[in-house]
Amino acid sequence: MKFLSIKSMAWITAMVSTTLTAQTTVPDESLDQANPFTITKVSYQDDDENLDKSFSGFYYLNIAAAGSTVNISADDYAYAGAGCINFDTAAGFLETNIHLPDGHRIIGVRYFYKDGDTGSSHIQFYRASSNGFFNSLLILDSTGNSGTYTSVYDALAPTHYVNNAENAYVMRFYTSTTGLDQQMCGARLYMSTP
Repeated sequence: MKFLSIKSMAWITAMVSTTLTAQTTVPDESLDQANPFTITKVSYQDDDENLDKSFSGFYYLNIAAAGSTVNISADDYAYAGAGCINFDTAAGFLETNIHLPDGHRIIGVRYFYKDGDTGSSHIQFYRASSNGFFNSLLILDSTGNSGTYTSVYDALAPTHYVNNAENAYVMRFYTSTTGLDQQMCGARLYMSTP
């Protein structure tokens, strides 16, 4: 009887390990770009495709002001359209926590806005360290009062390498002017791979 129990245990162990091994190979899903929530096909990748991380060069990361979170809940803001935000009754600011790939380089930032009066708005791109302090990497002000949709660009000097182990990255949109004459629309980070 003892011999059968040990033999049965060995058979069960072999069956469980085979089942676990078969389940660890999970296929990658290809998504329909028109409707990203619909899976169109499931295909396995070759080993060399899994190891190929050959993308290199410059790319952009777009951040819409409309996707930001108001910092003080009492601030009264409104969606102005096309991703733009304005404050109605009191000045304030919105923030977006940005998840960036570790080791990639941030070259510069472009700020998109509509500035229709003599006041201005700005973005502040900063990093928050694990000890609770933050360091501004770049501040960009809206310029002029033409009232048209425009942008301004500035480079980080020196460029900054993303370090997620020590920092969190935040984009802050701020204006001291209320109404549709001062709309904060978005920002674009200019990035490059290591």
